[in-house]
Amino acid sequence: MMANPRERNQRMKSLFGNVDPEELAKHSPPPVADQDKRRVGSSAVKSMDRAFVSIEEENRRLHDQLLSSEQIIELDPEKILPSFINDRIEIESDPSFETFVDSIRENGQKLPILVRPLDSKPGFYQAAYGHRRLRACQILKRPVKAVIRTLSDEELVISQGVENSERLNLSFIEQGLFALALKDRGYSRETISTALGRRENQVLSYVSALTNTAILIPEHLARLIGSAPSVGRPKWEKLGSLIRDRELTSRQQSLVDGLRESAVWNDSDSDKRFAMVLKALDQSAKTEPAILEVPVSGGAIIVAKRAGPTTRISIPDNHLPGLSEWLLQRLPELVEEFQANQGKDSDMS
Repeated sequence: MMANPRERNQRMKSLFGNVDPEELAKHSPPPVADQDKRRVGSSAVKSMDRAFVSIEEENRRLHDQLLSSEQIIELDPEKILPSFINDRIEIESDPSFETFVDSIRENGQKLPILVRPLDSKPGFYQAAYGHRRLRACQILKRPVKAVIRTLSDEELVISQGVENSERLNLSFIEQGLFALALKDRGYSRETISTALGRRENQVLSYVSALTNTAILIPEHLARLIGSAPSVGRPKWEKLGSLIRDRELTSRQQSLVDGLRESAVWNDSDSDKRFAMVLKALDQSAKTEPAILEVPVSGGAIIVAKRAGPTTRISIPDNHLPGLSEWLLQRLPELVEEFQANQGKDSDMS
């Protein structure tokens, strides 16, 4: 609930009581001209309250930076490397990025990025967050405003993830690839969940859902499609079910290459590209079943046919008497072994 004006004034005085007014004024926006001030009707009160809360939060961040001696400085963007974990599939191919660059060109960079110094490369830095702002400044060939902070690898990825969750939500597959990359580097479920801005009770289920889905999709295919912001877990899982061992078959790769070279691909956003790939691979799985033939003694052949989500195995019992019965007896044990291995693969601890 919003505080009343007296409580608000007291809180702001307390907040900035130890801050030099002249130093604070350097970071404050210029005052609004009198002729630009307008009376606001009662219908806009809630909007004003939300705006004040946002301003107060920004002032609190500024207050914390001033007290901790953190300063916003300008750096050469060519001396800033991206984070070691890529959390976005696309930047420049995002339709909104060009508008974002134009905004910085006309209005300047409003918020600083966060970087850490690179001990292995004196004079260079690594970005924790603000990669879009960094890339825009590189394109515009202008210095980038940044806050420098000493961060461990874990602190960097947490800052990177939390900033993205607060400012611009990652799509499902972007979160999945981000979480999977962190898992592959040995980070715990708790760290990954924190980096994604998730609460403690969501750690196991959500992080597991992300990584178990992302591991089905070849990363190069996901990056080719793009972020696909409207595509959620069920459709990515369906696409993953059509792919074995996170690798496209030669036929699947040929179908994807054909789509990529088509005119409609270049004119489509990432959501439409996903739909095109899913449709092509799904139709291929239905129309051309995979066949595996295993020759055995006596000229017999065991044939396995995979059509869509179903696999059928044909055993010539007259040439291999007892094999079918043996497999049926072992089947529960084999299923249990398979599920145990799957559980190990998804274990984050």
